[in-house]
Amino acid sequence: MNQPAAERYRVLDELRLIGAGGTNKVMAGELSRLVRRALSDARLPEPRKEGQGALVYPFEPRVAKVAALYHRTCVRVLWDVMETRAVRLEPLFADLVQAGAACVQRFLWNGARLSVYAHGVQDFAAGERQIVGTVKNALIEAAGQHGMTVTLDPENPDVLFCARLSEGVMRVSVDLAGRPMNQRGYRHERAEAPLREDLAAVMLMLARYDARSELLVDPMAGSGTLAIEAACMASARSLWVPPRKPLLLDMPAFAGVAPDSSEPLFADTQACVIASDIDPEMRAITQRAAERAGVASSLRVITSDLRALDPARIVELSAACAGGRTKGLIISNPPYGERLDDADLDELYRSLGRFCRQLPGWRAAFLVANRSFEACFGGRPRIKKPLSNGPLPAYFYLYDL
Repeated sequence: MNQPAAERYRVLDELRLIGAGGTNKVMAGELSRLVRRALSDARLPEPRKEGQGALVYPFEPRVAKVAALYHRTCVRVLWDVMETRAVRLEPLFADLVQAGAACVQRFLWNGARLSVYAHGVQDFAAGERQIVGTVKNALIEAAGQHGMTVTLDPENPDVLFCARLSEGVMRVSVDLAGRPMNQRGYRHERAEAPLREDLAAVMLMLARYDARSELLVDPMAGSGTLAIEAACMASARSLWVPPRKPLLLDMPAFAGVAPDSSEPLFADTQACVIASDIDPEMRAITQRAAERAGVASSLRVITSDLRALDPARIVELSAACAGGRTKGLIISNPPYGERLDDADLDELYRSLGRFCRQLPGWRAAFLVANRSFEACFGGRPRIKKPLSNGPLPAYFYLYDL
């Protein structure tokens, strides 16, 4: 029996943060820290957790703006605006027109250009392109009921909508950033197996890096993603390197909404980060990316074999920015074995363990997708947490040295 239309759809007004699986806690912790600093009178409620990589809050424009500008551990910041349990295209269109007519003036305006993408819709009784077209047509129809003319512009939209299917519910949301938030804009060149920016931020949160009192060393920095994210998080810089910016900044719904700039929230905190890699090309790539990100003054970028990077060298490198700091965090995303044979990789992990144990009182954190790492590195981790790096099932390790 067909479900009555009035029972199939709902108008929503919720803020959704989406990240990698297993990151709910760090995403919530980061948003709480940012909101406390940016919005002194705001109080975040406890989020609703959906799965291992999604948080849902009541929609508040100021909180949404903070998240879209500064939140580094998520991949998408969405404004959920409507949902339906329709299982075919015709009722999907009808439901979204009805729901959209009740709320479309909040996020669309006359002359706005829109685009739509779909995610996780493989179980719907139509193809992805048909779903995208149906959602787009429904939004245009709903806007038209209010006398607004909106047009489709996939290349340069003012508003980007996401249609997601989850447990039989098709949810339509405004993507407030307009692109995946790990695409910050500072990384034009990358290593062969780059770490995604949001995962680097997750690692730093899990390791409880405190830039006010700790040094940070990445002895196998590659193209410098961990080092740059650490420096950016220290002062809570905006994610976006101009000309990139989140779409919500040009949406009328956020006009005049605080914060009124994208300046760093903790401008008085400067990190002291040492990024080292054996490949001299990586040094140049890291340096250029740090300059684009605006954190070059916080980094000391060197070319060195791991085995030649001893405590005396670290003290020498950190002298200019350490401010008396003598302990800190070693953090890295070491090779998993794609370009090294097993014997060489095991020796690399053993060398990494020996290097770390030259720095007693420090912590060491790694993201690794290789079963031999733990035995070769030695010692017992304080934290061992599943944390996938793209398609690779990996673990986050945290050691007290």
